[in-house]
Amino acid sequence: DQPEFTPTASPESASIQIDPTGQIVVTLHSQSLWGNSPETVVSQVVAEEFDVDPASVVVTYADSQHALPGTGPGGSRYTVMVAGAVAGAASEVKEKIRRIASNQLEASENDLVFREGGVSVIGSPHRKLTLGEIALSAYMFRLDLPPDMESGLAAQSTYDHPLTTLPSDDRSDLGIFYPFVGHAWHIAVVEVDVETGKLSFLRYAAVHDAGTIVNPKTLDGQVIGGTIQGLGTALYEQYLYDEKGRVRNPTFEYYHLPSSMDVPTIAVAHQETPSPYTPYGIKGAGEGGRMLTPAILSAAIEDALSPYDVRVTALPITADQIVAWAAPARRPH
Repeated sequence: DQPEFTPTASPESASIQIDPTGQIVVTLHSQSLWGNSPETVVSQVVAEEFDVDPASVVVTYADSQHALPGTGPGGSRYTVMVAGAVAGAASEVKEKIRRIASNQLEASENDLVFREGGVSVIGSPHRKLTLGEIALSAYMFRLDLPPDMESGLAAQSTYDHPLTTLPSDDRSDLGIFYPFVGHAWHIAVVEVDVETGKLSFLRYAAVHDAGTIVNPKTLDGQVIGGTIQGLGTALYEQYLYDEKGRVRNPTFEYYHLPSSMDVPTIAVAHQETPSPYTPYGIKGAGEGGRMLTPAILSAAIEDALSPYDVRVTALPITADQIVAWAAPARRPH
């Protein structure tokens, strides 16, 4: 039974403006305040393109009236897609900068390099213009620009991944929805008390391959946060109903989310295999921990309870469930 809707990839957009003082301002066209630090990632990508300090890059968001296409984080896609949009806008701005610098430095565009917040001639680093000097010319001194160039220094780009495809009509080929998935490997070492149902973590390790790592700290946060969410699914989170169908745990006072008291120390490591199919070789990162943890914990608990021939078929795995699984074998014969 295949879905009636047609799966499709969604775009992401970015605008880059260098103002007359040389300040780089990036505008994103998705929802803000997600908490997964897209501003950090974007500032690092821009810094890589223009050879500037990431802290000097301003990242802001468009309002709904002026936004270009964009859907924001979800499906482990945002870093890849927004990096593609930023790269597209940066390419246009850099091309204009090269033309202005070539005209003013009397050098070939092929001999110019972005270095330390400016543009200089290869082999002659003293022949240099700062981004501020170039931007001032672009905005205020039209006659100093190449004859066919308009004033200003800005560009916008909407990135659609070029390798996405539609599924076939008979769904024998489901197409390529997100061609930038990451890869992950987790292992849990647990100890189970069959009398109380208590589960103790002896060790938990997570290795993730998100391709080229843009920011190690935020990537670690994605892996650890996803793992904790998966822990909640595996061990705690469920709606409880009374005999009349009313929810018994409608608030977080009674709906158990994992807290710092429940979470083991998670050893995180990374395998960095750049993707040949994405800008900068980036892969997705957000869902690895979330998807693997329930399966890994189920397998670990099954292994710990192997003398009782336990097979985990439903989540969450509660203490009561563990006691019930072991009880028949523990009853006196």
